Amino acid sequence: MPTDNRKQSESSYSDDHADEFDSEESTSSEDNLGVPVRNVVTQAFFNSIIRKAPPNCKGKRFYTRAAFLTATRSYPRFGQLKPDPAAKREIAAFFAHVTHETGYACMHAALCYTEEIKKSRYCDPKAKQWPCAPGRQYYGRGPLQLTWNYNYGPCGRANRFDGLKNPDIVARNRVVAWKAALWFWMKNVRPVVGRGFGPTIRAINGALECNGKNPAAVKARVDFYRAYCKRFGVAPGPNLTC
Repeated sequence: MPTDNRKQSESSYSDDHADEFDSEESTSSEDNLGVPVRNVVTQAFFNSIIRKAPPNCKGKRFYTRAAFLTATRSYPRFGQLKPDPAAKREIAAFFAHVTHETGYACMHAALCYTEEIKKSRYCDPKAKQWPCAPGRQYYGRGPLQLTWNYNYGPCGRANRFDGLKNPDIVARNRVVAWKAALWFWMKNVRPVVGRGFGPTIRAINGALECNGKNPAAVKARVDFYRAYCKRFGVAPGPNLTC
């Protein structure tokens, strides 16, 4: 479900999954957070989402909790809002959108898709700082369906891969996929998290869903968010729709 908003050297990732630790005990950066992300995003929670994906979904073999936790090491402020319920609401919001973006097209198949189904180039020539590479397409990839050259360029720079020449890595490297989602989240969504879940919908896909444009999609996102807040033991708060 790509939007206008979305969502260094590629040799750093010659092995597509080289950044993922085999042991989840290796991913301990969350220990310094107010709410350790690994204690909220437990294996049981992650499994409750990904088990909805049919066996033939590429995402079922691609998205892992270990890769997500590894990616959070690059974004230690994620899930660190105060007080603790605010941190849990942010994590719930993030996974609500991830669930929707990777599975809404096939309803309950969450974490199913690694890339957009209806592909297009998504090259904005006005983004001169991030010129599109010949033959490359910047359609939605990863947990939040990173889209457009003006997102792939800076996302790659921030996460040590060439997003313009090698956008496919976002759908090929498990850790890069989560890093791309967290990069977009911290840059575009985190600033409005404190205003309620509704503004996060607007930040991700407001042009196509808010103001009555797609109430079913908005409801689906809100339902996921409510369910995850309930699982984390926090109230969802006000201002849930857009």
